[in-house]
Amino acid sequence: LALEALKRFSMLIASMGISQVDAIATAAVRDATDGPDFIARVKEACGLTVRVISGEDEARYSAEGVLAGAPDADGVVGDLGGSSLELVRMRQKALGAQESWQLGPLSLPVQLDPLDVDAAGRHVGAILDRSAILRAGDTGRSFFAVGGAWRSLAKVDMALHGYPLPVLHNYRIPRPQALETCNFLLGQSRKSLERMKIGVSKRAETLPYAALLLREVLSRGSFDRVVLSAFGVREGLLLEGLSPGNREMDPLVAGAIAMLGGDQRAIAFAEELFAWVNPPFANLPQLFNEQRGVVIRSVACLLSDIGALLHPDDRAKLAFELVLRAPYPAASHAERVYLARVIARRYCADASGFEPDMVNRLLDPERIARADALGAALRLGADLSGRSAALLRASKLGYEHGVLVLRLAEGSQALASEYIRKRLTQLGQALGAPVDVRAGLG
Repeated sequence: LALEALKRFSMLIASMGISQVDAIATAAVRDATDGPDFIARVKEACGLTVRVISGEDEARYSAEGVLAGAPDADGVVGDLGGSSLELVRMRQKALGAQESWQLGPLSLPVQLDPLDVDAAGRHVGAILDRSAILRAGDTGRSFFAVGGAWRSLAKVDMALHGYPLPVLHNYRIPRPQALETCNFLLGQSRKSLERMKIGVSKRAETLPYAALLLREVLSRGSFDRVVLSAFGVREGLLLEGLSPGNREMDPLVAGAIAMLGGDQRAIAFAEELFAWVNPPFANLPQLFNEQRGVVIRSVACLLSDIGALLHPDDRAKLAFELVLRAPYPAASHAERVYLARVIARRYCADASGFEPDMVNRLLDPERIARADALGAALRLGADLSGRSAALLRASKLGYEHGVLVLRLAEGSQALASEYIRKRLTQLGQALGAPVDVRAGLG
């Protein structure tokens, strides 16, 4: 099966003209007695030179991948593969201690299907008791779970608790809830898991073991929550190849720019729009931490034209869904919903009809109101300027003695049509402020 897949990938690589190929093998090949023979067969059949990485490199790449999707990660990364479990301590964007343990399901010396829970628990416990990372007592608040088995566990958790946003990346499970789900899975048979209509049938054999392992990890670490990461070894490998400048970019901002497909006009307008909307919002109470609030506003501006090519009748709804489910990294689920609400409001006067149950579950009323206000500001800026950065510079938006004032440069007063004054009034209502249009930028 592996050779069949690799042959297909080698054909795709050749057809796309890709010149830089980095093929790596992890613990399953590293620990197999016929690993070297397999590598030779891959070279002969596919023309790929496979690099077998060490357990230490596997742990480092996995942790780097988690940082690519969660730059402020503080805790321990646990990457569960077929043969091994890599543990890495992370703090302040830096990697700490690293460990690699033979705890993948393929390495388990006891019955897997059905799982011999007692024997597996003794085996796992004896190994994890040797972990200096878990024993240290300073594990941070989050355990970042990487790997297909734990992603399937998260799908089960979502189903059990009726979670409304089926996005696995950055899905957070409070510790008590995670333990509850682990215990639930340990009571299920393979057939019962295969009958679940949530896409976990391929992991049905190993899910109970993944649950047992997670339970044992949580019992030894002072974690408050489990955080799912869709990023791991592959993304860590990619991150290592980036230039220092690219690595310093906020990944959520970079993801939003990527969604624009390199449209320089849209990026230039977004930069101007960010400077334009900032004054009325910069001094409001922070709903995210201060630095994060600036990033979220910046990303909202970048995505403000995301619906330009969508049909006007469905633009707000489709833009909401696109922003909500886009594969960008480094956004919590609350931030995803917040941005989706902002962009929906940018395209319509009332965004309250879009996934109200999800919005009310993941955002508090203050964040909903702020999202609507920011969306109204983006709408005003886009309509006022016709999405022209030059025309937007001919105006300013800000508070003057408690009044939200739109100022227009001399000769630009024609921009303030009745339509635009209506947009300004709507923004004032969202911010709870009287509004006025005045001449001169001052």
